[in-house]
Amino acid sequence: MTTAFGVDLDQLRAERTYRDLVPADDDFHDEEMTDRWWETETCWFSWNVPERSLGGWAYCQARPNANICNGGAWVWTDHAAYPWELAYRAEYSGLQLPPRAERDMRDFEWPNGVSVRVIEPLTTYAVRYTDPGALEVDLVFEGIMEPNPHPNGVVPFLKGAHFDQAGHVTGTMILRGEEIPIDCYSIRDRSWGPRPLGRPRPRHDKPDGRSSEQDPGQSRSGIGSFGGVGYSFCVAGPGEAWLTYAIPGPEVEPIACGFLLRGGEYGRILAGERRVTFDRHTGWPLSIQLQAVDEFDRRLSVRGDAVSRHWRGHGGDSLVHWRWGDTVEGWGEDQSYFSRDQWEANRRR
Repeated sequence: MTTAFGVDLDQLRAERTYRDLVPADDDFHDEEMTDRWWETETCWFSWNVPERSLGGWAYCQARPNANICNGGAWVWTDHAAYPWELAYRAEYSGLQLPPRAERDMRDFEWPNGVSVRVIEPLTTYAVRYTDPGALEVDLVFEGIMEPNPHPNGVVPFLKGAHFDQAGHVTGTMILRGEEIPIDCYSIRDRSWGPRPLGRPRPRHDKPDGRSSEQDPGQSRSGIGSFGGVGYSFCVAGPGEAWLTYAIPGPEVEPIACGFLLRGGEYGRILAGERRVTFDRHTGWPLSIQLQAVDEFDRRLSVRGDAVSRHWRGHGGDSLVHWRWGDTVEGWGEDQSYFSRDQWEANRRR
């Protein structure tokens, strides 16, 4: 029996299952959706310019049963006086989604202005966004590893499908008339399945002390069930990358899953712990330390310091400079989102 971080690693190796990804997963998954209102499909690409403390996103979200599309593009730096003042932000909601017969995510211009075209299935993508005079993005994402599927039935994505992939991002970004070359390493992700919004119906205790199940139509399949998520990653180069999912808590946050790419060898992270230092005035993460172990018993121990950030509700995204081992360092992000109670607890800590 092998134990680490309070869990049985041998048992996790035996129990965890993963979806097999195929080229068709680059397209929409309407045939897998139920008729529930909150069925959701997403795609997300990120990039950075470390010497300018600049981060960027293109994010698209479809809710096919509601016939709507959300998302857009974001760019942030460390120059804003407040974390909600972004260099660029266009975040749309409630846009009309074209009928299934008229959309193919393998070559699709989303209603929010982001276009994605598959160059090589599950590997290489052209990503564009155009808002003349404000932001124009023309990028190519090339995966440096196979997509990493989220383990089935494991927090924070208990239902549906989700995967992450590290890659090399190249191209140009024109921000307010200034052309900025992009040549970095970062992450993309995809998901499809139920992702409810709003407040779930309360659970009621039964006489025997057990709790009744929530209405299936209101049950949360994502981060809301656990009061938030800590999504941290770094891609340092062609053969060095890692990504973890942590569940925010009072002090030590358990890591549920992720991946480790070391020396070009890819493995799935099984367990770990994350510790965060917060700004006592704002509750924002300042530094992150995490330790994890993958399926090959390889250990990961890293520290990251946030250099710029943007705010979204009770949390947000930080561009982070990460260091691990004796010589390895790189750039990535920390996306920490908390319940209101946990956010206030962070400030008190």
